[in-house]
Amino acid sequence: MKQMRRVGVLGAVLLVMLSSGWVLGAKSAWWDSAPLGVKVHGHAFHRVSANGVGCAVRVRLYFDAPHESYREPAASRNHYRFRAELKLSGGKRVVSEIFQNAEAGPRVFAFSHDSAGDGCWAEEEHKLRKVDVHACRGERCTPENFE
Repeated sequence: MKQMRRVGVLGAVLLVMLSSGWVLGAKSAWWDSAPLGVKVHGHAFHRVSANGVGCAVRVRLYFDAPHESYREPAASRNHYRFRAELKLSGGKRVVSEIFQNAEAGPRVFAFSHDSAGDGCWAEEEHKLRKVDVHACRGERCTPENFE
């Protein structure tokens, strides 16, 4: 009987730890999501989400890669490279590394930015303000930088 009670108590403690974020890592301090209408080289970026976890901002960009853009006989022309800029409230911004795509269909690109070196601003709540995407076509091309 004592062993059953211990298992029940341990289960309750584990449930509390899981729900508070102790076991699975830091709990998200804020989260925001918005529809997009960004289209570049036929690729339609239609949704963005961002959340703060500690000093990091996690971003997800959802887009559709059009089938007609990936049917070229020259394989290098069926390759696109992108860079995204996310503007947040408070004048904060996050720029992704270059990401690439070589297939048609729905896609999600996820990246994060560590704000620890800049005062850990990601701990404060932020709202999405604007998303921009630069792109180029070709395996070795470099998308334009953001100013």
